[in-house]
Amino acid sequence: MLDTQYRMHKDICRFPSEEFYHGKLKTGPNLNYPRSAFCHRGSDCCSIIFGHIEGKEQYLMISTEEGNENSRANLEEVEQVVSNPGEGAFAYRWGGKPLQEVQGSLSALITWCNSLPLGSEWRYVIVSTVRSCPRSEIDKRPVKSWQKKYLGFVTDANQVNVCITRAQEGLCIIGNSFLLESNLLWRRLLKHYKESRCYVVAGEVLVRRSSAAHR
Repeated sequence: MLDTQYRMHKDICRFPSEEFYHGKLKTGPNLNYPRSAFCHRGSDCCSIIFGHIEGKEQYLMISTEEGNENSRANLEEVEQVVSNPGEGAFAYRWGGKPLQEVQGSLSALITWCNSLPLGSEWRYVIVSTVRSCPRSEIDKRPVKSWQKKYLGFVTDANQVNVCITRAQEGLCIIGNSFLLESNLLWRRLLKHYKESRCYVVAGEVLVRRSSAAHR
């Protein structure tokens, strides 16, 4: 495999390199990105950031090429994604659609990635993991059938790898960390974010208006 990447910030690359490429994926020495637009009250610059929120799932019926299919949405997560606490509202357009219209966000991102030319990427990516449930229902040692019911393909390692390696300058993930930590992959990812001091409550995720991140 190619062992040096010249696309994403080294902080974005660090976890996928260790998790999926045995630590062999390095970042090119001349890759200098400007300061990330993402920040929180404890740091004025974060190339990676996770915002925890305990939202509520909603079931949806969406139209696809194969007919109507069940999907899910999480309006609390959408609200966090499209609002910028302390600096006024902002909205990202995702694949030509307002973010509020994108349902099943992780699924939509993967589908969109697969529909574009190989190697497609964006300066900034915000991911809503959507899946959520009350803490009382979270199984700390879940079997596969439980994970399929409560997390679905959010636990698919290949999908997660694609999802978190599309961003060049900044990656923000919004989700229910209590539920996600029931999966070993997400537990390691969240541990990485916490050790990097980039784990916050979703309402503390900020985006500097002066940055040209609205793209």
